[in-house]
Amino acid sequence: LSGREHQVHTGVVLVLPQQPDPATGSPPLIRSFVTTTHVTFDTLPDEAIRAYIATGEPFGKAGSYGIQGAAGAFVSGLRGCYFNVVGFPLHRCVCALR
Repeated sequence: LSGREHQVHTGVVLVLPQQPDPATGSPPLIRSFVTTTHVTFDTLPDEAIRAYIATGEPFGKAGSYGIQGAAGAFVSGLRGCYFNVVGFPLHRCVCALR
């Protein structure tokens, strides 16, 4: 990830079993979307990478980092939804439920 841009993609399917689908007039209403966020990391010296790994923070995380944790200091740019990178594109989901 060091010195590069990568993308975080999240796919969501909402199934509203009691809501009728406007196209058919009968339930369920199904809405789906994909949100993509572009994240750029600064170029990191090897010692910074080793120190981050030593914290244990990257383990058990998709992409081996949590932007809301120590790795947030490595992010030099973000284009898109911050919450998508954290784990769930909240605003996009709320919009899909309207």
